[in-house]
Amino acid sequence: TSAALPELVRAAITYFYEPFLEAFDPELRKELGVWYTPREVIEYQVARIDHLLRNELGVRRGLADENVVVLDPCCGTGAYLLEVIRVVAGQLRAEGEEGTMGAHVLDAVCRRVIGFEILTAPFVIAQLQLWLMLTSLGVPPEKGQRPAVFLTNALTGWQGPEQIKLNFPELTAEHDAAQRVKREARIIVVLGNPPYNRFAGVPVHEEADLADHYKGIKRDSKGKQIGKSELFTRWGVRKHLLDDLYVRFFRLAERQIGEKAEYGVVSFISNSSFLTGRSHPLMRESLLSNFH
Repeated sequence: TSAALPELVRAAITYFYEPFLEAFDPELRKELGVWYTPREVIEYQVARIDHLLRNELGVRRGLADENVVVLDPCCGTGAYLLEVIRVVAGQLRAEGEEGTMGAHVLDAVCRRVIGFEILTAPFVIAQLQLWLMLTSLGVPPEKGQRPAVFLTNALTGWQGPEQIKLNFPELTAEHDAAQRVKREARIIVVLGNPPYNRFAGVPVHEEADLADHYKGIKRDSKGKQIGKSELFTRWGVRKHLLDDLYVRFFRLAERQIGEKAEYGVVSFISNSSFLTGRSHPLMRESLLSNFH
């Protein structure tokens, strides 16, 4: 049916993107950790978050609550964001809000269901899928409105000066919009399937510093390490495995939810090495102290 067409288009876009990248640039796909997340897993994560918000954190309407801000820091083609919106729409239908559902969903997509993506192709696909979904509901964004999906590195720009120079006006505007979200949004949920493995590229200073917290490293104003790491002085660990990307994403989520927010939920698919790894005692301590 014509009503089902947007859903079929979105499913096809998501399904074919990973095989395309595998054929186009397999090394880039592996290096950046671009892996298709099964829809069943996404549905479970989002449903579980909605359940926890309602039953553990006192948010009666769950993800449909207008004060719940959701971030997927590496949103890819937007699968998690679309599932969040599907759950929001389901709640509105259950409340008998069919007539105003489109306007509520448009507000959620443009304001509080946020995605960051570092690669241009999946960023464009995520925007396209959200536009298709909104169009199917009869509320395509008007001039000046846009889905809250931004082309940006999620691991930088939350505090301090950025180290990036942009020469294109369009990218500058995109960068500035992402910065406003990073510094102003009151995030309640961080979810997704971040890349796990170490990235071959040299990270900018702030991104590298995300792992410093779990290494117990202090730096001077020039970024030079001061003395020995706490990981070595307390635990005798010289060589560590804390440069995997998933560790940085956990630190980002911990900082936004465990340290800054009054309450919230983090839901990642991740490497499990931090649970028992010899390199991770400070990470375990920090997570246990910052999350009730």
